[in-house]
Amino acid sequence: MKFKKKIVSRIKQFREELGLPQKNLADLVGVSRQTIYYLERGSYNPSLTISFKISDIFKKPIQEIFYQEPIIKEILEGKPLSELREIADIAGIKLEKLASLSEIDDKQLIRDFKEDTLIKIALGLEIEFDDLFEKEVDIEIK
Repeated sequence: MKFKKKIVSRIKQFREELGLPQKNLADLVGVSRQTIYYLERGSYNPSLTISFKISDIFKKPIQEIFYQEPIIKEILEGKPLSELREIADIAGIKLEKLASLSEIDDKQLIRDFKEDTLIKIALGLEIEFDDLFEKEVDIEIK
């Protein structure tokens, strides 16, 4: 099962902090107002060119404006309790610990779980190992 990570943007937040209407930002970026609207809703993933332009306008790094929404919560919420128990058993962790995955960030995930446990969780969820994380991470084996 392959999940597409949704790109979430903070364009609206930064635009409003600068007091820019959508139309003005659109003019500065060189796109339509509708494009800015869809970017803010998360229903349109921008090209690199648009991302760099927005980054320059806001004077913020791209990764601060756009980030990948973690999908683990979405995956866990879609599983029946019996399947979650089975995944927890496979990974050798308590069900409560598995459920907590949807509430923690990448650093805490790496800190709290050994690599082999994370691999087992990914296998149990039928997802790629990297899909457990918001972004690419290097794992040190504990």
